[in-house]
Amino acid sequence: MIHPSAIVDSSAKLDSTVEVGPNAYIGKNCILHKNVQVGTNAIVECHTEIGEGTIVAANAHVGGAPQDISYNNEDTKLKIGKSCVIREFVTINRASTKEDWITQIGDKCFFMAYSHVGHDCIVGNEVILTNYTPLAGHVHIEDYVIISGHCGVHQFVKIGTMAMIGGMTKILKDVPPYTLVEGNPGIVHGLNSVGLKRRGLKPEVRKDLKKALKIFLNKELLLRDVIEEIEKTAQFDEVRHFADFLKESKRGVIRR
Repeated sequence: MIHPSAIVDSSAKLDSTVEVGPNAYIGKNCILHKNVQVGTNAIVECHTEIGEGTIVAANAHVGGAPQDISYNNEDTKLKIGKSCVIREFVTINRASTKEDWITQIGDKCFFMAYSHVGHDCIVGNEVILTNYTPLAGHVHIEDYVIISGHCGVHQFVKIGTMAMIGGMTKILKDVPPYTLVEGNPGIVHGLNSVGLKRRGLKPEVRKDLKKALKIFLNKELLLRDVIEEIEKTAQFDEVRHFADFLKESKRGVIRR
C-alpha cells in the first residue's frame, strides 16, 4: 500500500506487498522487494535496492549521495539485505567511485536511531549499530558484530566477526574477530565470551580462541611472531580465521 501523499519515481520498482507511509519518497531506479516497509517522511533517495522484509522507519534517509568532495553525481549504488531494521533518522550513503561503486548491507542488521553508514562500507549479516554510532567511509564489518552507542569508527577500518565494541570507543585500527574492545583509543580487553556462547561456539573452540588471544596479547611478541604461533596450534576454523584476519590487516590491529 502506497500512501497518497508519498512520492514514488516512475523508474522505481516496488513489489505489490511494499508499504510506503505518508510523505515518504522513493527515488530513481530504486528496487523494493516483498514486504518492505518505508515509514512516514522516510527517503529512499536513488539507485537503492532493499531486500525482503526490511523496515525503513520514519525519517530515515537511505541511498543518499556519498559525503565525498570528489563525488560527481555518478550512479553509484546501495544494496540493503533482507529483514533489516533501520530506525528513525538513520542515514546510509551510496558508494563513491573509489572502490566497487556499492555500499552493501547484509541480512538481519539492526541500525538504531541516528547511526550512520558511510560510503563504500561493507556490512555483514546480523550487525547491530547502537544509537549515534557512525561508520566512516570504506569500513568493512564481518558478521555478528555489535557496536555500542557513541562509538567512532575511522575510515578503512575492518571489524572482525563476533566482536563487541563498548560505548564511546574510538576505533582507529582493525578490530580482531571474537574480541571485546573498549576505550579511547580502543584496546582489547578480552574475548567476547558472552557473544560467543550466544552464537553457539563450542567450549573447546572458545578455549582455543582464548589461547590464541593470550598469544596475541603477549607484549614480548611481534605481530608476525604472534601469527606464526597461532597458526602452529590452530585446531579450529575460528582460530585460523583469527590468524588470517591479523595477517590480512592493512591498517594494523588494535592490540593493547
